[in-house]
Amino acid sequence: MMKNPFYLYGLLFVLSALLILGCNAENESQKKGPTQPLEQLDPGSAALYPAQREAKARDFEVTLLNGETFTLSDYKGQVVLLNIWATWCAPCREETPDLQELYEKYNEDGFIILGVSIDEQGESVVRPFIEKYEVSYPIVIDDGTIMDKYGPTMGIPTTYIINRKGNLQYFAVGALTNKELEPRIKTLLSK
Repeated sequence: MMKNPFYLYGLLFVLSALLILGCNAENESQKKGPTQPLEQLDPGSAALYPAQREAKARDFEVTLLNGETFTLSDYKGQVVLLNIWATWCAPCREETPDLQELYEKYNEDGFIILGVSIDEQGESVVRPFIEKYEVSYPIVIDDGTIMDKYGPTMGIPTTYIINRKGNLQYFAVGALTNKELEPRIKTLLSK
């Protein structure tokens, strides 16, 4: 008997999420600070979930909006924040100034942000957004390259934080603020 295709898609989604998020096998006495699972510092904001420590980030190569090539593996040794967003997404607009502030503050210390737009209208909507919000971190309009490796998402914005070793460290769905991000970025930069 053939299973319902929605059941199979749901099962595949759950299995994919488990692979990305991993399992945190530490016992309660070993959990400290930002490594606690399901930690949420600010009520109503997105929770940053810790990823499995040995989960390697999936490499990709894309052409940025400015025409330069961005290859994720070239940034090993830096802390990389992948932010999947769209111009029509209100929470994405809310978090953009905080992301820009963090980028300006920590970029010279080895912190990079890659903004991954999923806007179907492309440059015609993304360029005005970048100008309005004075975004200086790299932006790509995804042609499916990144979403094939990091999707499907449960919503946007979706954020992945990759540590200096090239491993996924955190995952979040929903808008994040400096209050949630900065302590973790500082900790990862210090390692």
